Amino acid sequence: MINQFKLIRFHPLFWLVAATAVFTGFFYELLLLFLIVFLHELGHAAVALHYNWRIKKIELLPFGGVMETAEHGNRPVREEAMVAAAGPIVHLPLIAISFLLLKTPYWHEADHALFLHYNLTLFCFNLLPVWPLDGGKLLFCWFTSRFPYYQAQKRMWKTSCLLLCSIAALFLWSFPLHLQAWVLLIFFITVHYTEWKQQPYSFFRFLLERTNENSGYSSVIEKISWHERPMDAAKTICKKEKCQFYILENGQTLPESYILEAITMKRMGMVKIRDLLLEDERKPFVK
Repeated sequence: MINQFKLIRFHPLFWLVAATAVFTGFFYELLLLFLIVFLHELGHAAVALHYNWRIKKIELLPFGGVMETAEHGNRPVREEAMVAAAGPIVHLPLIAISFLLLKTPYWHEADHALFLHYNLTLFCFNLLPVWPLDGGKLLFCWFTSRFPYYQAQKRMWKTSCLLLCSIAALFLWSFPLHLQAWVLLIFFITVHYTEWKQQPYSFFRFLLERTNENSGYSSVIEKISWHERPMDAAKTICKKEKCQFYILENGQTLPESYILEAITMKRMGMVKIRDLLLEDERKPFVK
């Protein structure tokens, strides 16, 4: 766990808010906020390390943080949900500790009230079902448990955009001159735009990781036409279980690995499945 401290980074937005707090005389409040955000991210990291996730970096933001890992959607949904929920769960014992500290001479009612306010604010904020907040990640876990991964990506992005627009409109209508609200809105717009641009690459990484998986068995049958392409078939792959593809024209069944290898290894994801099968038949048999 100690080695993970070297992976901690600070988002420029964090320094912007920090500078504002220092110049306006809210340095103590900043320290409390930093402590809560820091412990929040340690909660994510602790559970991720428990499941042997490969952590690349932990980037701290004023309202939470982003833990970037080398896992690309092929961890069990339960693991991903536990990692996402670990951060908000940290706030609950922190609130309990604050109540206990009231019995000591070093923690006053004003400290407790401020600490409680920050904890509850961050707890509720991070549970909003908006990407990349923890609530958004939990919602994505739910989507991936119900729909194919490709569809889950699309549904998550559209749902997150809709909720973001609704929340932003409500908040900015009530507090149109709130500087931090505008900063956060710009941040989330940037994140959603980047996520939209990165979706094809994220989906390919998912397929690449899936290709390297050897465990599991096919329990789902997907009917496809041989006029479709391997990439079209891959869009029906669900995260929680492997599948087989039944070709309607000739009754042949293809394993998921055949489709994935055609995309990730042969680089023939945009070729019709019929042409792919014909090419395999023309290859000479070698003992």
